[in-house]
Amino acid sequence: MSINRPSSNKKPGEQSSTTPSGKEVPMAMSMMVDSMVRMIQKANIDQEECVKEDYSEDIDEN
Repeated sequence: MSINRPSSNKKPGEQSSTTPSGKEVPMAMSMMVDSMVRMIQKANIDQEECVKEDYSEDIDEN
């Protein structure tokens, strides 16, 4: 889900990125949101794996 970011000669505070909806947001904000989305997706995957492990342990005990 990463956004292709063109290289820029602008200062970091002046860089911006265009969202799929066409809004222009600061580059730092875009990068922060990308990072948060990846962390949430990884947490969901890790949680699913833990649930599967717990379920398989319950089956083994019976």
